[in-house]
Amino acid sequence: MSKTKRLCIIAMLLAIAIVLNILESFIPVFVPGVKLGLANIIILIMLYEFKPTEALLVNLLRIILVGLLRGNILSPTFLMSLSGGVLSFLLMYLFSRIKVFSPIGVSVIGAVSHAMGQVAIAIILLGTKAVIYYLPFIGILSIITGIFSGILTKVYLSKSITARFLN
Repeated sequence: MSKTKRLCIIAMLLAIAIVLNILESFIPVFVPGVKLGLANIIILIMLYEFKPTEALLVNLLRIILVGLLRGNILSPTFLMSLSGGVLSFLLMYLFSRIKVFSPIGVSVIGAVSHAMGQVAIAIILLGTKAVIYYLPFIGILSIITGIFSGILTKVYLSKSITARFLN
């Protein structure tokens, strides 16, 4: 496959991740700060189908571009998203490579670690450890949303749709 075609596919995946990230902000979850993590499906697919550096680049660009679009770049919300995104990516990358878990398990690890990264930054920004009491609530919801994202990723990967685009 040509470099141009690969770059176009990666750009489309980035655009899809951005749209999913923005769309999920309109879906009520009833717990402040919790989202479904739909954009994470794209990152999971990329971890299994693309180079890790490409998946990381899409993840970071998505976070930065959504921050710019929402006008909250370098705000506490942005920093929490960035810290959660980086931590979840690193753990998902690790566990996707050692093949201990299916994409569902890797997704749950990513969702829970994203919440942990956000709480860690909130503790630093707010200067209080009281935020840690919020972790069980978002942890449980992260498991549920991680399972949902993981199932969708597993279904996608089992259909081998990406292989058709890359060949």
